[in-house]
Amino acid sequence: MGGYHPVHLGEVLIGRYVIVQKLGWGQFSTVWLAKDMHHDNTYVALKVQKSAPSYKVAAYDEVEILDVIAKHIHNPEWLKSLDKYH
Repeated sequence: MGGYHPVHLGEVLIGRYVIVQKLGWGQFSTVWLAKDMHHDNTYVALKVQKSAPSYKVAAYDEVEILDVIAKHIHNPEWLKSLDKYH
C-alpha cells in the first residue's frame, strides 16, 4: 500500500498492453515499455503511478500537461513557440 505497483514482464494490463521491459522509475512512478495489442502491436511507454494518496495531485498535474500537448502537437505555430526553450 502506497508503494510501487508490482508489474511483471509479459503481464497484460487492461486487456491491451503487454509489458516488455522496464524503462525507468522515479519518486512517483515506474515507466514500462509495452506493446499495444489494439494498434498493430505498436510500442508505447506506460507510466504506473504509486498508490499513495499524496501522489494523486502529481498524477493529475501530469495528465493536464499531457492533455495540452495532445491538443497542440500538430499545430506548427505551437511547436515553433517551443523552440525558444532549446
